[in-house]
Amino acid sequence: MPENFEDLLKDCGINEWVSLKNQRIPIMLSRNSIEEAMLKINIASEENKYLYDRQNYFYDMNGNYSLFYIPDYYDKKMDQLVKTLSRAGAQTGIDSTLAYLWLIPLVIVVLNILLALFSKNKGFFIITAILPCIYAFANAFYASAISIILLCLCLFVISNIYNRKGAVKRLISANPLFIIALMLALVSAFSVSLKSGFFFILLIAGSACAIITAYFAAANRKSRYDFQPVFIRSAKRISIYGGKSNIVLPLLLISSVIILAYFMLASLNITGSKNKDNLMLPSANSNREDSLTQKKLPLLEDYYRWNWNVMTCPYKSLNGNSDYDENHVTYPRFEEEDGILSEKLYTLYYNDAFRNSVSDGIENLDFYSIEKVIKAQGKDFFAAYTKSVSYNVSIFSIIMMILGFCMLLFIYFSAIIGKGGKK
Repeated sequence: MPENFEDLLKDCGINEWVSLKNQRIPIMLSRNSIEEAMLKINIASEENKYLYDRQNYFYDMNGNYSLFYIPDYYDKKMDQLVKTLSRAGAQTGIDSTLAYLWLIPLVIVVLNILLALFSKNKGFFIITAILPCIYAFANAFYASAISIILLCLCLFVISNIYNRKGAVKRLISANPLFIIALMLALVSAFSVSLKSGFFFILLIAGSACAIITAYFAAANRKSRYDFQPVFIRSAKRISIYGGKSNIVLPLLLISSVIILAYFMLASLNITGSKNKDNLMLPSANSNREDSLTQKKLPLLEDYYRWNWNVMTCPYKSLNGNSDYDENHVTYPRFEEEDGILSEKLYTLYYNDAFRNSVSDGIENLDFYSIEKVIKAQGKDFFAAYTKSVSYNVSIFSIIMMILGFCMLLFIYFSAIIGKGGKK
């Protein structure tokens, strides 16, 4: 790390950061108080282990890299900072929550609008495409985008032949690509996460309900007509792509290429470094057991308990006969009243009130402490070493995206060469 690191931060417009260099003892004690004196005396004791454990937040798991915490509102300055530090000779990267990938839902919405224009049953397709668009906004991930594109292709096919004789047979037995595309979309959704896959199943179920609803709505509308029109050609004898394969399928392929290209560019921006090490960095972990097992990264509860030990250390008897336990301390104090000194007993309890007062005191610390970063994560925060977000897009997800693209490419050539390309 360059010696003028702090100056480089300021040159990039960043004036607040949390680093090991600017850490101090995270407690406000009265000067020359007995609590302060006892803390200095016992600074190397086991009870003050927290002060040393908190330093782990400033290194990766292997201790190879120094970590700095910069507030989210400096996000727009991160790219400039990485470039500045790289020019200064530092190997630098960013590990933070990924910015929302607006391009993905935007591409999906535009794609569905274009598909609706080429659909033979525009109203039907629009109704069935609403849920995939909502899913795209809620799951703006690369592999999810490929899943949605494949699903939209399936919905587009259904919209073109749903009201013709033999539509189901045409979709399944006569056109196995439909089933393959749907299965690949499902696998691609699960490659993002189990939750994403589960919600994609719900999306498929919701789309099926939308198809049924649109079908009965159309049937109800037609039932009011005196004359009931019937299609002459069955589903088997028409193009499932609306006779416009040369337009519809390239749209799908272009959309896939845009998302894949965006993935590659975004990946380069995320890492900000040529380092290929499998970094394990401190981060939020939903698994409390992982946090407790590693025990290298202290939590707010550890900070509360350390505060309790500092505040009660002067009043704990060394002979073990005093009236106190881990959550309860009673101690005497002498107070002057009307010129007379009298002894009074005071009791401290380790309870919610004490923890809340310590939590409030974090904001009063006169430096950018790591405790402020931990507190900002919420009460349910558990810390553990996890892979850097630079590697959160798994190899499996990448494979699914490439397979999805190849699937669309195969469908395109199949449609052009085979019957699907005929009008």
